[in-house]
Amino acid sequence: MAELLASLENYRVSPESGFLPSCPPLERLPNPYYEPWETVATSLAKFIDNGTLKKRVHTMPVLSTAFVLTEEEWRRAYVILGFVCNGYLFGGDNPPDRLPLSISQPMIEVSSYLGLPPVPTYAGQALWNFRRVGDSYLALRPEDVETLVSFTGSSEESGFFAVILSIEARGAELIPTMLEGIEAARRQDARLLMDCFQTAAGVLTDIASLLQGMYKNCNQEFFYHRLRPFLDGIRNLDSVGLPDGVFFEEKHGGQYRKYFGPSNAQSSLFAFIDITLGIKHKQEGFEGKTATHKNTYLKEMRIYMPRPHRELLNDVERVANIREFVCAHPEDMRLQDTYTNLAALAHVRQAHIQMVARYVVIMAKRPLAEKSDGQLNSDARRGEGVNGTEGTSSMSFLKSVRNSVLQAKGETASKIHAYPQR
Repeated sequence: MAELLASLENYRVSPESGFLPSCPPLERLPNPYYEPWETVATSLAKFIDNGTLKKRVHTMPVLSTAFVLTEEEWRRAYVILGFVCNGYLFGGDNPPDRLPLSISQPMIEVSSYLGLPPVPTYAGQALWNFRRVGDSYLALRPEDVETLVSFTGSSEESGFFAVILSIEARGAELIPTMLEGIEAARRQDARLLMDCFQTAAGVLTDIASLLQGMYKNCNQEFFYHRLRPFLDGIRNLDSVGLPDGVFFEEKHGGQYRKYFGPSNAQSSLFAFIDITLGIKHKQEGFEGKTATHKNTYLKEMRIYMPRPHRELLNDVERVANIREFVCAHPEDMRLQDTYTNLAALAHVRQAHIQMVARYVVIMAKRPLAEKSDGQLNSDARRGEGVNGTEGTSSMSFLKSVRNSVLQAKGETASKIHAYPQR
């Protein structure tokens, strides 16, 4: 709606950059007080590789967050602490049962300010962790960006996140477009709504093409063996003797915590698309069991989105009316055709399924002799089955998401066919 579009900056969202920050992320905290954090972040890949990260974390001072001043600085602090957190937890054979005070205490404080759980998320690993190396910040292409903090120091890790960033940048146009579509439906303006559908279809087609670029930017073996272990969560660690998760030390005690790891399901962009198009996903819990709507996996993932982004999704959900408007006008065949032509979105979902098959499922089924010792340990801590980076059953979950798109298309088409034609 016009009101939401005019107030996007209140949600930390821009019509030009979407859910990406409107200016490039900070590359370093300006206050030298935080040099101990920056030192570890700068050499994180080296410290993980030579096995010294845990020692460095144990000897790091417990720094106050009192000198983190701006939004950009809070985000930078969150990026650093999130990477160090998962580097510490998953940089060895098995995760330790405790996160030291030097990381856990400031991570709790920083994440609380940002409205996020005190673990790495999609926002911290992708949206706020890059530098531009091309000419245009807003028209990001995979070759235009590289990551700031890295688990491996590899160009392939940078390439993996670069594809994600280019998708977010291209998808930014969908935000004003679909908000305009909601306003058009409210005003009963079918012509304007059809224009919005056509624009959205073009953007989604571009996103599907960008997703295919992952095969060039990040090798499957690299992703599965070297990067994926660091994208684990601390929710499903029963197989390594941590059924309660990891103990986060705090100044006055601490507690065990269990969280999912970062995943694309935490992208506010794709949640926004589903909400505006009125796509309802199968009501399943994160383990595939029937659950109430508020407990579905995709709903739970909103907790892992920055607070302002989450608030935008909630506000859009309250006014979303596009599918309702389309279904109320079965006689308008052009309107029906443009809405039911959701093939572009289905293609994005299908491309993601194919990618998970190649990067995770096929790799997991390789003979054990072909896997490194470190990978065997990584597989073991995930438990049985082929799970996503966030601990869900990847293929069945993604197929259910894709099928929800196709179901929305089919249900609307059936309403059209039921309408008497002249």
